[in-house]
Amino acid sequence: MSWQYFESGYERTTDKNLIRILLEDLRDKAYWLQFVAAGFRSGPTILLEINRNQLVFDLPRPWNPNLSVARVLYRDSEKIQHSFKVKIFETDPEQKVVITSYPQEYFRLERRRFYRVSVPEGSKATFCYRDQEIKADVLDISGCGMAILTPRKVTLSVGDFLEDIDLDLMVSVGKAYDRKIKINKARIVREMPRRARKLYGIEFLFDKEKEREPLLRYTIKREIELRKAEC
Repeated sequence: MSWQYFESGYERTTDKNLIRILLEDLRDKAYWLQFVAAGFRSGPTILLEINRNQLVFDLPRPWNPNLSVARVLYRDSEKIQHSFKVKIFETDPEQKVVITSYPQEYFRLERRRFYRVSVPEGSKATFCYRDQEIKADVLDISGCGMAILTPRKVTLSVGDFLEDIDLDLMVSVGKAYDRKIKINKARIVREMPRRARKLYGIEFLFDKEKEREPLLRYTIKREIELRKAEC
């Protein structure tokens, strides 16, 4: 299932594998987190253990021993805010831990439009420029734009437009993304010489926000593959 748009700028997932990856990232990188409930916010603490049906946290200060349900909030290394809801099973002041339920859903504040992911070699963009069809290598992409490397001796002009763009992207090394992405129009916003070839920054132009969704789905899929590769 991966991430799905929820509301108010948030994405939601109930994907068990993805939730496990996120929790392991939270534990292994020791991100500071807080428990939040009506009228209460704990001091910063960390996740210590992930069990099959439970999570174990270091006991924060301050803490409310009567808390039964809370939302866990934290930011990852990309400064993206994540949250999930848990039931408080036990507070052990001697062991200095809080034991909670395992989350069934996860939320994050949506930054997909601007979140850029690198793409594997073999990712291509084919487009029309000044009545010519050009195929370029895609280096990275987001919901707002992409960086492309044009063939030798092919020059684009900043401020000009690309039309009828077809994206054939790889989701991991040797594995093609199973959907073609089409974009009607884009603008060339910057040029960066790179030896014999040139690197261009491209801004996607959409009439409706819904047209961006195929790109957001790809960036989410690609991010999952990158996280898997780190495990």
